[in-house]
Amino acid sequence: MVDGRPDAESARATAGEHALDGASAAPGSAVLLVITGLALFITGLDNLIVTIALPTIRDTLDVSVSDLSWTVNAYTITFAVFMLGASSFGRRYGRRRSFVAGVAIFTISSAVVALSTDLVTFGIARAAQGFGAALIVPLAFALVNSYSPDRRRPVYLGILGGINGLAVAIGPFVGGLIVSVANWQMIFWINVPLGVILVVLAIAVLPVEPRRTVRVDVAGFVTVSAGLFLVVLGFLALAQEQFDLVWTVVLILAGLALLALFFRLQATASSPLVPPAAIRARGLRLSVATAFFGTAGIFGSVFLLTQYLQLVLGYEPAAAGTATLPWTLVPLVAAPAAGILASKIGMKVPLALGSVLQFAALVWFAVVVRPDVPYLLLVPGMVMAGLGMGVFFALVTGQAMALVDGEEESIASGLSNSARELGVLAGVAVVAVVFAIAGGDATAGQFAAATPAALMVAAAFQAVSVVTAAASPDERHKSVRTA
Repeated sequence: MVDGRPDAESARATAGEHALDGASAAPGSAVLLVITGLALFITGLDNLIVTIALPTIRDTLDVSVSDLSWTVNAYTITFAVFMLGASSFGRRYGRRRSFVAGVAIFTISSAVVALSTDLVTFGIARAAQGFGAALIVPLAFALVNSYSPDRRRPVYLGILGGINGLAVAIGPFVGGLIVSVANWQMIFWINVPLGVILVVLAIAVLPVEPRRTVRVDVAGFVTVSAGLFLVVLGFLALAQEQFDLVWTVVLILAGLALLALFFRLQATASSPLVPPAAIRARGLRLSVATAFFGTAGIFGSVFLLTQYLQLVLGYEPAAAGTATLPWTLVPLVAAPAAGILASKIGMKVPLALGSVLQFAALVWFAVVVRPDVPYLLLVPGMVMAGLGMGVFFALVTGQAMALVDGEEESIASGLSNSARELGVLAGVAVVAVVFAIAGGDATAGQFAAATPAALMVAAAFQAVSVVTAAASPDERHKSVRTA
């Protein structure tokens, strides 16, 4: 693309990819939505679903809390680190092959996790799960974007985004329900039959794409993977109750330096992992920033408020999960509605509105939380957060993809989803540190006293998301190549 206009080659590629339109494509598109939506749901759940089962997993494996936390986070690390590189697999080997490979890896590793009897096996299998998820997520969005009818594409992408965001948010609740009626292994066993079904359906339904002679950008893959790994490691260290501030800062700065080197290498690479034109795209940069800061704000607050319900208000885990339903179920309505609205007026305005709603919700929580707050006083904030989250997750990845053309769609999806995954880690880590600085502790009084300050930091993340969303170009005009 040059100055927002696709060249002849990318136009032909796009036309070929979008050949499935009109009435004849409707059944195939619906099945595609089921396949990709279910895949996104199980990978999203596995972000946080295991957190509620940590005590029983610790007893089974006979390990310390700190050792277990790092092996559990192996999923998050590989998920965030390899998502961008996974997009190149789709370009070289075809999106169907890469998507099926991702589902197969995720399914097999889920079974290995469930069968684990020692810490090493558990950690390696969790890391393999994360790698499978890294293949699945960006390619799921790219597949729907390529093979959906034009008039339905924003709605389908909205549904996918809503499914992914909802799955991450309700992970602890679902994990609590499963553990209460079965055991922690069942959290992972349920992925196996679903994964087998997905592999069969994907092979039967998704179109086969020819292999391409695309060179692998080894230097780019190594530098971006190492950079993201160090940044993720720094965020995870930051979230620990006891951490070395100097080494944590060194890790994050070293990671950022490698990422800067990665972007310099892309300018001269013969087959760059991220084309320089995409890096220069102002709209894409703003969209990725919106994904990072918006996710950091909302999940930093989810991390805190789910504990607030239990430690301060005295809810049991299952009751706390039920109490958050006004927050976690509203996106089911908001996400498809956002997709419909975006198909009429574009994604920019609804996405900015979603960020505004999330910001308002966090400020509301910060103002009303106290040790004896009535539950009904929390509900307006939960509804606003749910509406905002539904709209935000429905559109943020779709916007990134809409701001580029042709083969760059999977790259934009990988960038957006990597930013979201890093946002979860950064939001939880920073909110946890601010909470600790404000005097937060396990007692109800200390927890309640420190919560407002931590929530205002989460709101500050969200405020940046409002600004970047409002500054993004209208994807319908494709004016994205200005520096």
